[in-house]
Amino acid sequence: MERGHTRGYETVGYVISGSAELTLEGQTVQLEPGDSWVVPAGAEHDYRILETFTAVEATAPPARAHGRDEE
Repeated sequence: MERGHTRGYETVGYVISGSAELTLEGQTVQLEPGDSWVVPAGAEHDYRILETFTAVEATAPPARAHGRDEE
């Protein structure tokens, strides 16, 4: 089985439309419109998009903090 990803920052999300599966530290949950989720910093996780998916995500610290995700 392929290992998930880890990040050094927390991610919080909210599903607007579509569906996906989030596997977080070995537990899988289905995400549908109106659902929200949190991926703690350092947690192993992976997403699988099940149908066209629109969501809003925020990270802490913000993406542009400390030179992360620079253009």
